[in-house]
Amino acid sequence: MTTIPIKKYYPQAAQLKPLVKYFWVLDSARPLTLDHTILPVNNIDIIFNFLSPMAFEKKGTLHHTPGKSYFSGLTATPMVMKQQGPVQTIGVAFFPAGFFPFFKIPVSEFTDETIGLEALVKHVANHLESRLQTAKRIQHKIALLEEFFLQLLDPAALLPRETGSLLNHYYASRLRVREFCHAYGVHPRTLERVFNKYVGVSPKLFFRLRRFQRIVSRLMHPEPHSLTTVAHEFDYFDQTHFIKDFKAFSGSSPSRFVKDKRSIMQIMEIS
Repeated sequence: MTTIPIKKYYPQAAQLKPLVKYFWVLDSARPLTLDHTILPVNNIDIIFNFLSPMAFEKKGTLHHTPGKSYFSGLTATPMVMKQQGPVQTIGVAFFPAGFFPFFKIPVSEFTDETIGLEALVKHVANHLESRLQTAKRIQHKIALLEEFFLQLLDPAALLPRETGSLLNHYYASRLRVREFCHAYGVHPRTLERVFNKYVGVSPKLFFRLRRFQRIVSRLMHPEPHSLTTVAHEFDYFDQTHFIKDFKAFSGSSPSRFVKDKRSIMQIMEIS
C-alpha cells in the first residue's frame, strides 16, 4: 500500500484556534495510485485539490468531486478515495463545532453530501483557489487560508460559552445521551438541536462515531488487544453487537481490519 506523506500545520490566529484543528497537506510530485478506505469521522474537512482528479466510491457508486474545493458532510459509512497521478492537496480540518461560525448554515443540511465550496461562498472560492495555486511556498498557502477564514468568520455565530462547555463535556463523556442530559440538566431535544446546528449529526450518532474512532485507535496500537477486551472496554454488551457496529462504520469486521489495516486517513495518524 502506498505510504501517504501527510503534514500538519496548526493555525496561528487566536480566533481560529478553537475552530480549526489543523491544516493538512498531501504533496507528491511522484505519481501516486491511491485506492484507500476513508473511515467516518466526527468533523468536517474542506479539501483543495489542485492536480490529479479525485473521486470517491460510496456504497458501490463512484462520485467525482465537485470542483477543486469541496467538503463532505458527516457520514456513518466508509468511502474509498481514488486518485492517480501527482498529488497536491490541502485540507482544513475543523473541530466538531468549528464549521458553522464561518458558513452559518446548520451543518446537518450537509449530512451524507459532498458540496463544492463555491456553493457556499460563490465567486470567493474561485479567487481563493487561484491564489492558493499561485503561491509557491506551503507557508504562504496556509497564511492565505488563515486570511480567508478570518474574513469569513462571524463572531455572532460562535457557540455561546455555556453551550460550548456543554458540548466539550459531552465530547469527553462516555455517558449515553439520556444519562448525560440527566447528569447535566439539559433536555435531550435541546442537545439534539445544538448538535444538528453546529456538529451535523445527532448526539447519539456523534457518540457512536467518537467511540468508533477510539476503538480504531486501540486496534491500530502496536501492542495487540483481544477483540473481547476491546468490546468490554468500550461498553458493548456482547461481541456480536461490537462486530456489527464496527462493520457498519468501517466496511469490514474488526478482525479483518486488524489484519490488513487498510485505511489511509485514519484520524489518529493526522490528528
